[in-house]
Parts: sequence; C-alpha cells; structure tokens
Amino acid sequence: DQLKFPDYNGFPDIELYMDQVLDFLSRSKTSLRDDDRLSSAMVNNYIKADVLPRARGKKYSREHLVYLSVILRLKQVLSVKDTGYLIKADKQKRTDEEFYESFRNMVEVCAKELSDKALNSDSSLPEIAMRLAVESYLCKIASEYIIDNISTYSEDEKNAKSQKANDSNK
Repeated sequence: DQLKFPDYNGFPDIELYMDQVLDFLSRSKTSLRDDDRLSSAMVNNYIKADVLPRARGKKYSREHLVYLSVILRLKQVLSVKDTGYLIKADKQKRTDEEFYESFRNMVEVCAKELSDKALNSDSSLPEIAMRLAVESYLCKIASEYIIDNISTYSEDEKNAKSQKANDSNK
C-alpha cells in the first residue's frame, strides 16, 4: 500500500518547471527507503539517453511525469538503455494514459501477489528476503533476455504476417 502512485488523472495537466517535477515525483514513493530520490541530473541523463522526451522550453508535461514515474520504478532493475527500449516497445499503439494505467495496474497486481506470498510463507524473514532477492535476480535476467529478443520477435512476426498475406493473395 505504501508504494501506490496516482492514476493518470492524478498528474497535473499543466506544464511544470524542473523543481516542481522533482517535488511532485518525490511524493510518489518508488522505494520504501528515503534516500532514493530523483534529481535534475538524472532527468537530464534520461533525456540524453533518449528515454525521456525533451522538455518544451523549460517545462515538463503530463507525458514527462508519466514516463518519469515508470522510469523511476524500472531503473531499480534495468539499465537506462533497456528501460528506454522496453518503454518504447510496450507503449506502441497506446496513449500515454493507456500505457501508464496498464503499468500501474501491473505494479498493483504484482505487489498484491508478492505480499500474499510473503505473508503466507512459513519461512523466516531472512529466508523470505533471500528468496525474493533470488527471484528478483532471475526475473531481471529473464527480462533482459526478452528485451534482447523483442526486435527479433517483432521482425519474425512482421515476416510471418507478410508471408500470410502473400499466401492469401495467391
């Protein structure tokens, strides 16, 4: 419950300056530790890495806040490059609102499943923490493997559709 974040309409629909962005997102917990905060240097690095669109002038829109909310969570387990690639691949053909709400729902469902699993375990706290760490490691490896193969899969999917269209035209 402590990691919940706003629905899409909870983001300001006016453009904000950097300090306002940082202030707004600092109230959105990405971790249960207080030392995990977003900085202007991090935002600039995401822009340089093409993970986040450039600001319009010096102002950031709701779109920027959506991307930053997702980036802040994914950066815990993925590289900036992988985070950017995954966001672009997952967001295709969806509005910012659809993308964000899908992500937010995924976080809530996974958090509930994880919480239920941990609370119903007979293991000691250190064992639970170790199991979660190992699962996190394996999920990271699996995610990186899939990210590395998304472009190959997309090409194979396009080729299969093209072949099917050619076959039906014969």
